Amino acid sequence: MRSRVTALAACLITLGCAAQPSPTTSTPTVSSPSPSSTPAAAVSGTWVRIPGLPTDEAWERGLDDVSAAGPDLAWAVGYTGWEDSVATSLRTWDGSRWQAVPLEDNTGSLASVDSDGPRNAWMLGGGFDASFAQHWNGSAWQRHPLPTYARDVAVHGDRVAVVTDIAVLTWNGTAFVTEAELGGGQTRLESVDTGAGHTWVVGRRDPDQPVVWHGHDGRYEETGALPKGFLKRILQLAPDDVWAVGGTGEKPLLLHWDGRSWQQPAIPQKSGELDSVTAFGPDDVWFAGHDPDPPGGVWVLHWDGRTWTREEPPEAGIGHHGEIERIPGTSQLWLMVDVANGDSESIVTFRRD
Repeated sequence: MRSRVTALAACLITLGCAAQPSPTTSTPTVSSPSPSSTPAAAVSGTWVRIPGLPTDEAWERGLDDVSAAGPDLAWAVGYTGWEDSVATSLRTWDGSRWQAVPLEDNTGSLASVDSDGPRNAWMLGGGFDASFAQHWNGSAWQRHPLPTYARDVAVHGDRVAVVTDIAVLTWNGTAFVTEAELGGGQTRLESVDTGAGHTWVVGRRDPDQPVVWHGHDGRYEETGALPKGFLKRILQLAPDDVWAVGGTGEKPLLLHWDGRSWQQPAIPQKSGELDSVTAFGPDDVWFAGHDPDPPGGVWVLHWDGRTWTREEPPEAGIGHHGEIERIPGTSQLWLMVDVANGDSESIVTFRRD
C-alpha cells in the first residue's frame, strides 16, 4: 500500500535520523509552502490499461487497496456485491495477469493490505461483527481474529500495526494487542504507517478537523494544529519525511512533515481530494486523487524534490477513488481506480511503464 523505501534503516543510520525530534519535541505548526513547491505545468505520462478480472467491468465491486512486493507479485483487496450480500475480493498479480484468490469465509469486505516483501504481507477484512487479519508467509494465508473492525494495516519486518476507529493494535507474535487508544468521542482513526521505531496515525475529529499522532517507543503525541479538512492516508519515508493526504471538501489537502513542522505545499491541482501516496524515495513521490463532482476523473501528482507535475491516465472514467502503488525493483507504478458504473462501481487498472 505505502511502499516505503526498503533501504530505510540504512538511510536512517547514514543520515543520523536518530537525532531527529521525538514526539515530545515536535513543533505543532503548519508552515507556508517553500518556493521549491511552486506548481509546475501538467504533463502526460505513459499509462497502460492492464486487464483485471473478467468481472471488473460489471457493477457492484470496488477496490480499496493494493500492495506490490515486486514485478511478479502484488495483491489488491476490495469487495463484491451489494448491501447485505457484500463479499470479500482478493486478487493477486503473478507477473502476467491478475487472478482471483478464494477465501474460506468471504463475508464482508477487505479494507487494507500492506507488505514489505514476497513473504510478509498482511490484509484486513470482515465486518463489524467478525473482523480478521490475514498473514501471507510466502506460501499460504493464515487468519487471526481482531477484536473489532479495523481500517488500515502497516507492515515493517516483525512489526505489524493496525488501526481501528479508536486504537492502534500491534502483533505480538500470537495475537493483536492494544498499543494505544487515540480515538473515541468525535475522533476516528483512518490510516497508519510504521518503520524504524516510529509510527504515524491520521484520523479525523468532527466536524472537519484532521488529526495526526506520532508514536515512538510506544508513546504517542498528537502533532498539533492543522488546517481544516480530513486526512485519508499517511506515508513515512523517514521520521523527518512524512506525507499525509486528504481533502477539505473543496480542494485537496496535502501535508509534509520535515521533522520540525507540517508544511502545506502548493500543488498543480485545485479541486477534488487526494486518495493515496507512494514513493520510490524522498525525491520521487507519487499521489493519486479524484474529483468527486462531474465530470469527475482521477489524476496523479508527482514530486521530484523540486517541482510538481500532474498526469491523467486515459480512459479512467468518472473516478470515485484512486490507489497508487510503486512496483519494487522497477520504476513502474500500479494505479487501480474505482469508477462510476450506474449506481455502483467497477474497477479499471493501469500501470505506468
